[in-house]
Amino acid sequence: MRTIIIYILFFCFSSALLHAKQEPALRVAVIGGMTMSGMWEKIVQEFEKTYHIPVEVVVSGPKHELDIYVRSHEVDLVTMHSSDTMVDLAADGIVENLTPWVRNSQMLVGDLSNPAKINNNDSLDDAMKKIIKSNSPVLIHASGGTFEVFNDVSSSYKLAPSQIHLVTTKYGFLDDVAKLKGYTFYGVIPFLMQKQHNSNMQGFIFDDKKLRRPYLVAIGTKKYIGTERYQNAKKLLEFLTSKKTQQIIKNFRIEGFDSTPVFFPIK
Repeated sequence: MRTIIIYILFFCFSSALLHAKQEPALRVAVIGGMTMSGMWEKIVQEFEKTYHIPVEVVVSGPKHELDIYVRSHEVDLVTMHSSDTMVDLAADGIVENLTPWVRNSQMLVGDLSNPAKINNNDSLDDAMKKIIKSNSPVLIHASGGTFEVFNDVSSSYKLAPSQIHLVTTKYGFLDDVAKLKGYTFYGVIPFLMQKQHNSNMQGFIFDDKKLRRPYLVAIGTKKYIGTERYQNAKKLLEFLTSKKTQQIIKNFRIEGFDSTPVFFPIK
């Protein structure tokens, strides 16, 4: 009798392990800054530990690459900056439950000559007033995020038209800033990780809501990804807005920049 019980227990244990192994991995599309910084990996580790549902990043990069991939492949969850790109995916019935869950920030980057004499103790208000007073050039490059931030900033601070320089390039624009001996707005994460780099540049980070941008997360529709994946994707979406994840966001730092927050919780 004892032997039979042991066999039964062993069978149940083996079945449970087999079931766990067969749990399909959630296929996620994640904006590049999150994977590049390491924050997404940290969050996923906690999610997998809690729910025992594996998560696989099937595509990561700029939002237009995510958009192309999500439209041609089955993806269970996608997250990127709030944008028309994300909303269009929902409008076309590919994803649903658009939910804000985290913010990041841009910073002011300027030539080392620092013609406006900005210092690290300044607020954004101080810095913009110095830029206006010194008539320093401000370059705006071809990035939706930068245009969005600049629109918020320029609504509060009236730069002279001659100060504003628009460029259509997304790469190499820091070289243009150096030539102008001026300033630009740029994401904190790519600047710290030197995604684009110019040795003549210095950065100024300000704790100001005008520089922050929200991320949205959404899950594939049940019709698009099936009932089982849909339920698991909902668990991941809810986990992203949970107190546990929001605390991870608050405490996260890029290695080597322990005093610089790069993501901000929504709660």
